[in-house]
Amino acid sequence: MKVSIIIPIYNAENHLEKCIESAVKQTYGDLEIILINDGSSDGSGIICRSFADKDSRIVLVEQENAGVSVARNKALDVATGELITFIDSDDHVKEDYVEYMVHLFEQYGSDITCCGQVKNQNANDQPELIKGSEACLKRYLTTNDIFPSVWGKLYTKQVFNGVRFPVGRRYEDTYILFRLLDRCSSLTIGQILKYCYNNNPESFVNEDFSQSQMDIVDAMTAQREFIAQKYPQLTQYANAMVIYGANRCLMRMADLGVFSSENITRLKPIYKEYGKDYIKGEHTWFAKNFSRFARISPKLAMRIYRLIR
Repeated sequence: MKVSIIIPIYNAENHLEKCIESAVKQTYGDLEIILINDGSSDGSGIICRSFADKDSRIVLVEQENAGVSVARNKALDVATGELITFIDSDDHVKEDYVEYMVHLFEQYGSDITCCGQVKNQNANDQPELIKGSEACLKRYLTTNDIFPSVWGKLYTKQVFNGVRFPVGRRYEDTYILFRLLDRCSSLTIGQILKYCYNNNPESFVNEDFSQSQMDIVDAMTAQREFIAQKYPQLTQYANAMVIYGANRCLMRMADLGVFSSENITRLKPIYKEYGKDYIKGEHTWFAKNFSRFARISPKLAMRIYRLIR
């Protein structure tokens, strides 16, 4: 089966060659490598064209800068593979990444297949099969077994029918992943590390706080509303995920000393409504107590956090 590897690219020249090289050197043969150059102003375009000139499997699409969601959506529109996987341009994959994922797909036939994404010295190659969309969503909401990203996974193309990344929003993976899991008849979790994530200090998640960081709360709220309507028995877990997003924003603001009245006012009723479901869940002592203080006053939680961090 043909696999389409999708790599969205924007000003990634420092990591891009290693990323594309890891895709080109895959041991699996039936590949299509889609590079979407999203209006890069550095040397990324030159690197892309150099690889495309040497490898007929590479499909290079160049567009004006429109964001990662538009880039990924464009790639999904042109992809011809029956199976889809994503690699971020500052990451890379092991040479047998696709071969390993396709092997799991052929063995279990799942709509989504995951590989290990962190080093686990105790990992054994004993994949786990999760059957049914409700079970897949519960595992996603209550554990770290399904990483909240689209990369590091292999998808059947049909799960993307009618589903695309939200344009103009950050945390675009969070906006879409629960919809993909909803379409799963089963999901396979592999245990072996095959995707190599690079914690790039220049990436969005490591930037100073900006208003777009609040998109994670919007994404978690959209997820919560979807689950409450279709899977009401999972609502408490979706509520807790809204608080997870709120905690990330509030802690990030506290780290930087950004006491935004607008955002604090917005988060206060969220803690009041959903905080109890986070506190009774399986979370760290610190995160639970931060949420307890935030239910009383987000400003108080921020001040205590700054004192003890």
